[in-house]
This record gives sequence, structure tokens and C-alpha cells, in this order.
Amino acid sequence: MTFQEETVDKWWADAKPLIYDHWQELGLDTDLKGDIAVDLLRQLEKAGKWVTLTVRTDAGELAGYAVALLNQHLHYFSSGPMFLVDMYYIRPQYRRGTGLQMLKFMEEVARRYGAIKIYLSCKVHKDHTKLFTALGYRLSDYAFTKRIG
Repeated sequence: MTFQEETVDKWWADAKPLIYDHWQELGLDTDLKGDIAVDLLRQLEKAGKWVTLTVRTDAGELAGYAVALLNQHLHYFSSGPMFLVDMYYIRPQYRRGTGLQMLKFMEEVARRYGAIKIYLSCKVHKDHTKLFTALGYRLSDYAFTKRIG
């Protein structure tokens, strides 16, 4: 397995089939249309604000990804950039230890970009709290959603 930073276009070409599996496994509102704003991601990437990380098999197959916004937090604006993880996914057949390696790689990349903090979440029904806390992450928020339309 290899871990690397890739462009949105390289990742997206291989991620399209995985996105549906990711959404079906983790999504709560799977009746909503899944629609990745790839053009916006390209703009953010060009501005140095979007980071796409991948893990690939030795044969080059996409085994997983983590994507993040690199930006000042609106509450801590002058403190420095934060690494706001939007989503991450490892294909089920590659999960034994790969997620841990991805998290460590993500931390290295975030440091290289000068990020001072990583924001990371998980779904309640796919709880990664033990893994995150073992790596030094602190539980900071509960997030709630409600369909209103």
C-alpha cells in the first residue's frame, strides 16, 4: 500500500465508484442526492485550500481516501490554518490497519501544510472514538442533524 497526496482530478477518476459505497455504508439520508461539487474542489485545490490524500494498492487500485479543507477557522482566525477533514473512507477489504496508517499520514501532511489543528469526525453508527482517542484526539463536539424539508 502507498499513501500519497493527489490532485482532485486523479482522485475523482477512481473515486466515483467508491463514493456510492461510502455513502451507502455511512449515510443517514441516502434518499438525498449524493452530489460531489468537483468543480468547487478544483477551485479550492488551485487556491491551496483543498487536500486530497489517497491510499492505493501496489497495483494502483484506490483502496481509500481522506479529503480536507485547509483553512483558517472562523473562531480562531489568526491562530493559523486548520485541517478540516471533510470525509474519509477505506474499502472494507483493506481496513485492517490501513485507517490507522491513513490517519498518521494525514497528520504528517497537515503538519507539512502548517496546520495547527485537525478537525475529524465519525458517524455514530461507525464509531471510531477509541482509535481517535488512542492517537491523541479529544472529543470536542456532538453534531446533530434534522431534516426540515
